[in-house]
Amino acid sequence: MAGSKESDFTHIVDNIYIGAERAVHRTDELKQNNVTHILTINNVPLHRSVTENYKYKFVYGLDLEFTDLLSHFEECIHFIEDAAEDGGGVLIHCLMGCSRSATIVIAYLMYKNKVTYAEALETVKSRRPMVCPNEGFVSQLLLFEEMGCKIDKTHEKYRQYMLKKLANNLQGSTAEERSKLQAAYFDTAEEMKKDDVVFKCRKCRQALFKQSGIMKHSVGEGEVAFDWRGKVSLEIIEKSGDQEVCDLSYFIEPVKWMAGTIQELEGKLACPKCNCKIGSFIWYGERCPCGAWVAPAFHIQTTKVDMCKPRTVPTR
Repeated sequence: MAGSKESDFTHIVDNIYIGAERAVHRTDELKQNNVTHILTINNVPLHRSVTENYKYKFVYGLDLEFTDLLSHFEECIHFIEDAAEDGGGVLIHCLMGCSRSATIVIAYLMYKNKVTYAEALETVKSRRPMVCPNEGFVSQLLLFEEMGCKIDKTHEKYRQYMLKKLANNLQGSTAEERSKLQAAYFDTAEEMKKDDVVFKCRKCRQALFKQSGIMKHSVGEGEVAFDWRGKVSLEIIEKSGDQEVCDLSYFIEPVKWMAGTIQELEGKLACPKCNCKIGSFIWYGERCPCGAWVAPAFHIQTTKVDMCKPRTVPTR
């Protein structure tokens, strides 16, 4: 029976099993439990001699707090659903079957049953007590919960999460690598809509960014106000409505017109139409006049832009 050795693999619910890497070699037990699919979350995929006997998916990911599994939730969920549709079981494994694999299964249960992170974690731990997602994965699961147990690319905190991920990846990369990473980010960036409140260049009236692109931070909270990792930082962001929000500066998400000008780690920002200097950027962050540390920092001078609300057509 699966789970006779908890450290190898354990049946969780339905057709889902969590296991350590060595579980893939328990072929007789996998066959007895009708496991037809294997999902690996590790630094290297399984050898072909193992995977050729199963439908197989590999996701690269280390058991580190800054590892991004959130971006892979949807594809992993679809893989688990495909196994169910095929009438087979799926083994989700990492190295020890404790953190990475548990994170994926918890995300699946949240999505399928529309339950909270705490409820899904309790279900998994009741079958496999050793599971313990690291703090970074817990933060990603809490963000997943806040988005309604789905990936909402328009969600403010998801956009901040992806921007933080981009900033982390840019540091230490080559100019060519930075260009590719930024291009991938801008491919999913939101476009300005006609009904958005936009900020325009005070000199030439060029639309520069929208109000929803302003990254709010609490006065003097420090770097933690923009840190997506760890439960404490998420609680601070969630409670920001009870704290004073800084209005001294505009720190915004990078927008597509910046794509050709932010290849370096820091520099100046100019209006794409009139070339008037409007601000600066520092990928690794800077301190706001209020005392908060903002990272990454795309800092627009308030004296260089005007807020323009969309025109409303009066109704008769």
